[in-house]
Amino acid sequence: PLHQALSRIRSILPALAGVVVLRAFLVTGVSTYLPTFLTEEGANLWFAGASLSLMEGAGVAGALLGGSISDRTGRRPVLTISLLVAPLCLFLLLGTQGLAQIPVLLLLGFFMLSTAPVIMAIVQERVSENRALANGIYMGVSFVSMSIAALTVGALADRFGMRTAFAIS
Repeated sequence: PLHQALSRIRSILPALAGVVVLRAFLVTGVSTYLPTFLTEEGANLWFAGASLSLMEGAGVAGALLGGSISDRTGRRPVLTISLLVAPLCLFLLLGTQGLAQIPVLLLLGFFMLSTAPVIMAIVQERVSENRALANGIYMGVSFVSMSIAALTVGALADRFGMRTAFAIS
């Protein structure tokens, strides 16, 4: 049974790890450094903090709706749309300032965090007999990826500036 579970996990692990690692740079970079970025761009600390709260709140809605929508329309379309729209929203954020950033942050949060429940559902469906093991591996890859991404984005920001680090992430 364990051998079969590991075999099934191995079949999806390369694609899963690729998506999780790339997603980690966007999610961790923005979630960790958004207030710093905004204050460096001239925003006051109150606006920078409120912006993070708004973005994360929209992300909660995205996580709740993303999973439900993927149950009805399929995992792949929701994952594809989210993985394409979220980076575009980050580039839009880099092109706006002040109050114009708020709707962009809401969209960014929504699409950026809507992928997590979809990826988890894919993992659990593919390894339905050993969901706890599959979920643990997914969470482990995600945690390590997000930790490395936070360090990498921070190093990029120190070397090239927050704007460039955000564009790369």
